[in-house]
Amino acid sequence: MKALKLIIHREYTSRVKTKAFILTTILTPFLFIAITVLPALLSSINDSSIKTVFVIDNTGLYSNLFESSDTYKFVPITNSNSQEKMDALLQIDGDLSENPAWARFSSEQQQPPRDLIGYINDVLTEAVKAKKIENFTAESNLEPQIVVNLQNILKSKDQIQIRTMRWDTEGKSADTLGEVASVAGMAFTFCMFFFIMMYGSMVMQSVVEEKTNRIIEVIISSVKPFDLMMGKIIGVALTGLTQLMIWLGVGIVAMLGISIFMGIQTPDMNSGDMQQMMSMMNNNPEIASGLAGLLSINWFQVVVCFILYFIGGYLLFASLFAMFGSAANDSQEAQQFITPVMVILMVAFYTGFAAASNPEGSIAFWCSLIPFTSPIVMMVRTPFEIPIWELALSIVLLYATSILMVKLAAKIYRTGILMYGKKVSFKELFKWLSYK
Repeated sequence: MKALKLIIHREYTSRVKTKAFILTTILTPFLFIAITVLPALLSSINDSSIKTVFVIDNTGLYSNLFESSDTYKFVPITNSNSQEKMDALLQIDGDLSENPAWARFSSEQQQPPRDLIGYINDVLTEAVKAKKIENFTAESNLEPQIVVNLQNILKSKDQIQIRTMRWDTEGKSADTLGEVASVAGMAFTFCMFFFIMMYGSMVMQSVVEEKTNRIIEVIISSVKPFDLMMGKIIGVALTGLTQLMIWLGVGIVAMLGISIFMGIQTPDMNSGDMQQMMSMMNNNPEIASGLAGLLSINWFQVVVCFILYFIGGYLLFASLFAMFGSAANDSQEAQQFITPVMVILMVAFYTGFAAASNPEGSIAFWCSLIPFTSPIVMMVRTPFEIPIWELALSIVLLYATSILMVKLAAKIYRTGILMYGKKVSFKELFKWLSYK
């Protein structure tokens, strides 16, 4: 036990003092922010060379319908012999309600901006619809106001949102959690997949480095292979926990700092701001439904399950990473060994996201019980009110398999860690399990 504590202390301190740990801890939050914000930011940036669109409308019906914006400017002209340099030209030669091909867009670009073409198509489509309705009204001798009322009905964005209920075991009904629980589950699934893969790879890399540097020959003379492997697994886990605590602390401090800087205060229940907020929620059922869904989730159960599944899942996969790292001669060979493990993780990851749309389906049920996929898939289902016996059975199977896998990995680890210069096959790995 003393040797195990020393190895854990060494693995932990040697990692948290490295530049890689410091940089990873600092840069990872910015990476998540970039992944979230950058696509929207890039999509909002329009660097197209087309700034002005000249419009030649030989019918006089459409040119005044286009509204200029900060991105594009529409300029009606009478002919294409204008002295100004044209970025683009929209020419309409006839009534588009009779022949849509009479409209054409010309520019020097192989692919004009999609948002510009989409806006032009939408404007012309609405104009043609209005023209056809006007002609139909005149031909059918209908009251114009009737047609206007019908148009308003067709343009209405009112949508029926049925209330979904769920019967419990006692026959009572309650509101379902809806999309909010699915989003929360997918977020926890992504975090679980990311942490298990990242910290498991750290365990494998540590094993490979010590083996290739021949340091392991000195260490193994005074430490049991099992203690050495478990020391690495626990030490890396503590390193990851330290990172999580730092990120959580930085996030809380950042939120407090932003609220203080922006002058945001907690609204008083009797204040006008709170009344305005309640009015906004009443006028926006989707916001009210989302907040109700967040409050309906059993967050205590979700957090407890996340911790239990992370410990069990990490222990299971980290032992596999350590096992394959001990059998490899270098990092490249180790990557080949862990390919089946990565395939299992990816299958669990995509199954989890697929299960978000049907968390009570057969695939979600069985994959949340199989130990190699349950840590990731079950996190999608946890925000929903799933039976306690399913959670208990899944956790028992996960930890039983994790303990068994640690024992099997230790047998392969003690042999492979001293095996040099020989390319090991999966068949030979199974032979090592029988060695005493």
